[in-house]
Amino acid sequence: MAKLLGRPFTTDEKREILDMLQGNVNRISVSNDIEEIVCQLNFAVDRLSAVAYSRIKELKED
Repeated sequence: MAKLLGRPFTTDEKREILDMLQGNVNRISVSNDIEEIVCQLNFAVDRLSAVAYSRIKELKED
């Protein structure tokens, strides 16, 4: 994703992404249900995509 932004993520951007995904990671680590793990991974990917898309849109508007 960093290439899509045209620059590396800042420390604050990295922290924001990690904070958003922490809940997903916690649920994955305690689950024995493969469907729940896949669901949480898909949700995490969707969230990362949304963050990247939003940031790219902001940069293009500047």
